[in-house]
Amino acid sequence: MKKTIKLLLKIFFALLLSILIYFAYLKINSDKLWQTINQQCIPEFKNGSLQSPCIKVDQQHRYVIYKDIKGPLHDLLLPLDKISGIESPILQQKNTENYFMLAWQNRQLFIKSANKPINEQYLSLAINSKYGRSQEQLHIHLACLKAEVYQIIKENEDTITKSWRPLKQRINSHQYIAIKIPAADINKISPFNYLEKYAEEQGDNIAYYGLAMIPSSQKNEFILLASRLKLLDFNLGSAGIIQNYQCKLSNN
Repeated sequence: MKKTIKLLLKIFFALLLSILIYFAYLKINSDKLWQTINQQCIPEFKNGSLQSPCIKVDQQHRYVIYKDIKGPLHDLLLPLDKISGIESPILQQKNTENYFMLAWQNRQLFIKSANKPINEQYLSLAINSKYGRSQEQLHIHLACLKAEVYQIIKENEDTITKSWRPLKQRINSHQYIAIKIPAADINKISPFNYLEKYAEEQGDNIAYYGLAMIPSSQKNEFILLASRLKLLDFNLGSAGIIQNYQCKLSNN
């Protein structure tokens, strides 16, 4: 009995140590994207010699399109200004750029880089919660949906309304809430604003949520998906897990 207890304690402390080392590593490397923007993307843009992983620099709207090493079909949109992530109050200000829509407007860059036909219905945008990310600079992931996630959304789309409601089916064993937004509205109001309003109504904090945006099967309409951190479900609010960086859907 004592040997069993000792073994369990050793396993527990080994896991705890691994977790602490992992988070220490993340903390040390948490400014890597921000450093790349400033040390590579911006200087190359000014010199007229932009190279991968920097795809595009837009100084007017103050963002970068960046090719993520987790790929091959995986782009990021990052602001040129220092914005920590989904929890930043800057995202709720009226004069802040609508980064989700800017990412969506750059989808043709993503499709062109694929060198194969990709239906826009397969695309998705995602941002992780404060506790489900590795970087301390806001970055929106542009990639295709996983095939099983695409199927779940299509099967449940008729039940998604213009108010936040739990999705009937779980995605990756995690509970999501969903809402349909007309494209005309989402052009005016950022998805961050929609989620912030919901979180406030729940007496909650947007920092705990991951957020995704996908096109509806109906034209001129988008679906927003959000999932809240829930440790008992092993859910860190990482909306990016709905994506597939090889875009296997395009092969079907």
